[in-house]
Amino acid sequence: MDEVKRWIIQIAYISILAIIFELLIPSSSMKKYVKVVIGLTIMIAIINPVLGFIKSGININSALEKEYNYNNVDISGMTKQAEVERNKLIVDEYKKRLNDQIKERILSMVSASDVEVESSIIDDLNDKRFGIVKEIKITIFNDKNETSNGSGNISIEVSKANEKTSKIDNIKNDLSKFYNVPLKNITIEER
Repeated sequence: MDEVKRWIIQIAYISILAIIFELLIPSSSMKKYVKVVIGLTIMIAIINPVLGFIKSGININSALEKEYNYNNVDISGMTKQAEVERNKLIVDEYKKRLNDQIKERILSMVSASDVEVESSIIDDLNDKRFGIVKEIKITIFNDKNETSNGSGNISIEVSKANEKTSKIDNIKNDLSKFYNVPLKNITIEER
């Protein structure tokens, strides 16, 4: 590409010099000879790279090999990038489905308006333990329409607190057994 650029610049310089020579020579019988010489010079400048190419021989193999190597490197790079993206999508989809499964499992155990689940897994696809759940963080959103009477608030609140604690313990135990996660790595928050 650089050779073509130099070739075009050379032709442009010769053309500019030809115009300057034509302007400097007064109109006389010599002008037509000067035009012939200028024309021959421009033709030689145009044909010279083609003659050099023919003289040195045509080496199509090296040109094709170079092009093949460039394409091969590009394809290899794109393949690696596609593999990284594919692996990321696999991990993201796995985590999404895992979180949805945990959410459905919790909603089947308690009555809540919503549940948010955030899980941490071993996300290296090359690891034999890929997909093992390391930690689970759960936020349970309860209904706020629970009302209490003026009498007996303390006993109701104590029994509700005990009930909530037992529900949380049941959820933790169930998730710990099902996903083989240590109890200390399961966090449940109620809002």
